Amino acid sequence: MIVHRRLIASVLRPAARVLDRVNPGHRVLMYHRVRALSERDQLSVSPQRFAEQLECLSARRVVGLDTVLRELQTGIMDPAVALTFDDGYADNLTSALPLLERHNIPATIFVVTEFCDGAHRHPRYRSEPDVHLNWEQVRHLAAHPLIEIGSHTVTHPLLANLDDEAARREIVDSRRQLEDRLDRPVRFFCYPSGNFSVRDTRLVAAAGYQGAVTVHPGRNGRGISPFLVNRTEVTDDDRSDDLRAKLDGAYDLPHTILHWRRLWQFRRLRRRRGPAANSD
Repeated sequence: MIVHRRLIASVLRPAARVLDRVNPGHRVLMYHRVRALSERDQLSVSPQRFAEQLECLSARRVVGLDTVLRELQTGIMDPAVALTFDDGYADNLTSALPLLERHNIPATIFVVTEFCDGAHRHPRYRSEPDVHLNWEQVRHLAAHPLIEIGSHTVTHPLLANLDDEAARREIVDSRRQLEDRLDRPVRFFCYPSGNFSVRDTRLVAAAGYQGAVTVHPGRNGRGISPFLVNRTEVTDDDRSDDLRAKLDGAYDLPHTILHWRRLWQFRRLRRRRGPAANSD
């Protein structure tokens, strides 16, 4: 499968480069975990691979998510890359941060407040102890000049499956809890599992966030809503040339097809099961 995707990307890459020159934009990368791997995990990148990827990115203009959103609003299109991490894993502090420091690369980490409390954990890692950042670690990261903490809801639900009041609580309460704990503004939101509706984007804006990120692949150019920021997933399979191809947009089309397939599966799940709890 990986070989097939690389082949498709190599065919699409020349056209993607032309499109990038005609319609330049910023690219936001999506990570989850940085940890040693005994087997492949879609959400994890090994420290060795992450270091290789950061070395590749060091040749690019890498900025914080705040800069991406500000420049999208002002129309500045000097293409840049921003890094984000979802869910708030402890290895973001122990494994990712030292490598980010080495390259002086900023990142935004989106945390789930009840993961920090220990009341819940990501269902993918239920058997793993201390998998998520605790509040002391989140405060440590929030004070770091390279790190911004964003909200990823209270419990990591599928927002589109919730009623209006439950969705509002997830979006509003997570920001309030983070700001109370960190004593600093929380500016950005991340939709869990990329599952959301138009209602949810309105709730995020009404809650006072400055922007929100999705899992929809692609660059971010002029006219994109700050509450619908696209991201490009990075995995342990991405060698330097794979990452450069992703930055060129060569993977956008196949990833978009996979994304729409995933959304269709979400809709099927919603019809069959009704409101759902936490999801991968």
